[in-house]
Amino acid sequence: MTKCSFYDLFILLCLSLAIFCCLNVYFISHLQSTTLRRDGNESVHRTDTARRTHPTLETNARLVHKAIIHKATSLKPDFRNKNPKHASIKQKLVGCFRPKSYNSSNIWKMVNSWAKANEVFPALDNRLGSVLEGLRTEPIISIKSSRRGTQLKLVLELPGSQYVLFKPNWYRREEIINGTVYSGKDRHNSEIVSFHLAAILNLRFTPIVVGRRISLRDHVELADDELRRTMPVIENRQCVFGTCHYCKRSEPVCDDVETGRLEGAVLHTIPGKLVKYRSPWQRTYNSEVMAEWEKNNNYCSLVKQKLTLNVLLDLMDASIFDFLIQNGDRHHYETREDRLLLLDNGKGFGNPFIDHMDILAPLYQCCVLRRSTWNRLILFSGGALTESLRTIDELDAVHPLLTEDHYHALERRLLYVYSTVELCKQKYGKKMFK
Repeated sequence: MTKCSFYDLFILLCLSLAIFCCLNVYFISHLQSTTLRRDGNESVHRTDTARRTHPTLETNARLVHKAIIHKATSLKPDFRNKNPKHASIKQKLVGCFRPKSYNSSNIWKMVNSWAKANEVFPALDNRLGSVLEGLRTEPIISIKSSRRGTQLKLVLELPGSQYVLFKPNWYRREEIINGTVYSGKDRHNSEIVSFHLAAILNLRFTPIVVGRRISLRDHVELADDELRRTMPVIENRQCVFGTCHYCKRSEPVCDDVETGRLEGAVLHTIPGKLVKYRSPWQRTYNSEVMAEWEKNNNYCSLVKQKLTLNVLLDLMDASIFDFLIQNGDRHHYETREDRLLLLDNGKGFGNPFIDHMDILAPLYQCCVLRRSTWNRLILFSGGALTESLRTIDELDAVHPLLTEDHYHALERRLLYVYSTVELCKQKYGKKMFK
């Protein structure tokens, strides 16, 4: 009788262990599917859910995201504790971003020589502060409307025939963008913060960006004829609506009532030939139609056949970067010397209370990542990321750049990145790192 009882207990334990392992493998195996956006107005944190579509696909997507979120609750303390090693990097970065004097005769020649493949600016170079000051203060020679992209952007000519882009401010800092992950106009502060974040994470693939306020009224005479025709005076304020796909006379931006200036972001133009490609993880922009990557559990195997390893790893970096800022609108990407650039980061930081988990689809479908990227991510754990970002953000002329809710959201999303990588490691081990 006793032997039988022990035998039955042993069999029961084995069955329980088998069921537990199967469930764990089941969750991880579904790191090959994703979900889509959902509109929402809640003022509490939540993740997006799959839209109305095939029930099985919805279930698969939900399981993946639930596995990521659940794993985040049981991460090792190392992921939640502040890594003391970040302090020296932070100090050096702050020194680089601190405004410095510059020589106007060679400032643009210097910065235009920095670009190497997709690295736009050097790591920990104190001359960066001089470039930022030049972008912020150099006088404007001429202004025209940019034809690039779909939204209003101005092309400013600075002395030395240096052309830069100016993205205007459309929203108050505390305004929340509801709707889809790609809703709303570009946020100029997202461009600035994205540049700062890229420097911290050593993903130096973004344009150099700085906040600046300009007077449209003082510069209207410098605008070309085409732009000037789109610059009405409304209620005694100089305004502009520009020429672009979505530009409308009914939606202008204007000089501020109190300051008489328009706030925006100045983006340095990356030199060299840029080549544009459609993203393998492009959305359909139709709530009733799913893209192939949202339906095919083996989608990454198809992508690997078409891309070089370097570009694939660049896309993994971009996936993490876009998830942190919540930019779900990278429908195309551009390369320089066959390496990916992180351009057009204006759709980030729209809603701090929603995490669109499907932005991480490239990472959890492919489960590959540069070891250098992973090491940098864990270097800024436990609040070190936003501590460093806040300090750099405060050096910009148009700070504050983000609300506290957005900083909190960054830390929450970083944990989800950690948990995604940890789930991939459970499945592939250290082989996932390249």
